[in-house]
Amino acid sequence: MLLDFASYLHDTKSMFGEVSGNWERPIKRDDMLLNDYLNLDISLSNLMAATHTTNANVPDPVPGVPDTEAVDLYAQALVQFLCVSLKQDWTHLIVLEDEDLDAFKRFPQRYLLHQFAGIKTMLSNSYHQKRQDDFSHAWRSFLKLGLNELALEPVAIDAAVRKIVTPEN
Repeated sequence: MLLDFASYLHDTKSMFGEVSGNWERPIKRDDMLLNDYLNLDISLSNLMAATHTTNANVPDPVPGVPDTEAVDLYAQALVQFLCVSLKQDWTHLIVLEDEDLDAFKRFPQRYLLHQFAGIKTMLSNSYHQKRQDDFSHAWRSFLKLGLNELALEPVAIDAAVRKIVTPEN
């Protein structure tokens, strides 16, 4: 298996309770899901900057991150998708097989701007309207983005995700 989503979910579930206990500014329980969605949005924006997806329209834009960090940023966003799925009880949407991932190759997306905008729109709908289908589409589009359009290696993604969810290893 290229990416072991079931294992990532298990490790993420163990991890995310510990992380919130370390926050300097705790938030209300009701705001934790919103916090996860916003963190995911920030990670997607950082990934957009790292992959030079957008063209700056201001004189001195904030510099992007080095290309070598794209895998780490992608893995961070992946883990945040997992956190949202756990809190929404949508984990059944996460686990995909290699055949599912291979199917993404049939529909290449030439314009990453559209893909990022679509992912963010679907995530917004999944939060505000509690739309499970939008979350599922955002998740699949995100995986397609990493594996196909950005051509990130599954082995590198796996190592980066495991570094986040099992830091003691």
